[in-house]
Amino acid sequence: MVDYVDVVENMKRYGQPTPPAYNMTGIPNDLPLFVSYGGEDALADDDDVNLFLGSLNDHDGDKLVVQYRNDYAHADYVMAKNAKQDVYDPLIAFFRLH
Repeated sequence: MVDYVDVVENMKRYGQPTPPAYNMTGIPNDLPLFVSYGGEDALADDDDVNLFLGSLNDHDGDKLVVQYRNDYAHADYVMAKNAKQDVYDPLIAFFRLH
């Protein structure tokens, strides 16, 4: 959910002054998850990612991979010349195991 920062806009969209929290309890603990995020990503900052990862504390350890790319911003996952080797090859390898 997007926080519109404006209470009136949040109320219009969500019926409450802040955006509702995502309910992560619906994610099965044995679902394979590959989470990749970048240190230069202004759209997925460390606080948000850590909040999300904290909600996965009970996730099966062998079903969860967290990849941090210090040099990646949001668009780099699509546009970086090295995205295939840095992100997508490990992602495909992970899913082939599961």
